[in-house]
Amino acid sequence: MNRGLRCSVFAAAVTLSSTFALCTAPNANATIVGSTYNFTTSVTGNTQISPLGGPTIHTDPANPGFCVGPPVACGAGSGVSGAFTFATVTPTLDRITFTYFGSTAGAGPGSFSVDLGHFVTTNGETITGVSLFSGSLGGANTSVTFNGTDAIFTETTATNYNAIGGNTVVFNVATTGPAGPTVPEPASIALLGSALLGFGVLRRRNRG
Repeated sequence: MNRGLRCSVFAAAVTLSSTFALCTAPNANATIVGSTYNFTTSVTGNTQISPLGGPTIHTDPANPGFCVGPPVACGAGSGVSGAFTFATVTPTLDRITFTYFGSTAGAGPGSFSVDLGHFVTTNGETITGVSLFSGSLGGANTSVTFNGTDAIFTETTATNYNAIGGNTVVFNVATTGPAGPTVPEPASIALLGSALLGFGVLRRRNRG
């Protein structure tokens, strides 16, 4: 095999190897966005919440809201209304953002917890950790625990919860997912076909 032909074979091999890697690269994106999960609430002390208990099953983005009191009358403008959303930050990091509006009267001392657990994600991803990222609910201390299946978000007050004007509390959610082959783009398929065709031509030349 002459020098030029050897160089051509090497170039074709590199192209084929690169194209194969593109077509079979693992799917590194892992997210809880769009997942189905259990929703449970609980309280201690003088704090009240509606709905109380659970679990109920929900699928993002149709996430449930809740009302913290007393008074538990968010529809009438009393109490603290709460809601949460999921968002993707990076392929292995999501965020859950809780938003609060309103205030309570006589909620402390007490606490309320929102338990989100047993996530069934779209591609088999799993949560590996949950931590507080930023924000606070006025008048409360924020904490979160993760036991491998459930993330439990807790707000504790000695007096009252105060989110007049609105408060947000953001949590980081570390995720991981199964490495699965991605669907190759048309350009990658064409590149792979060209590389295979080139190999066929070079083999015929070499035999000739």
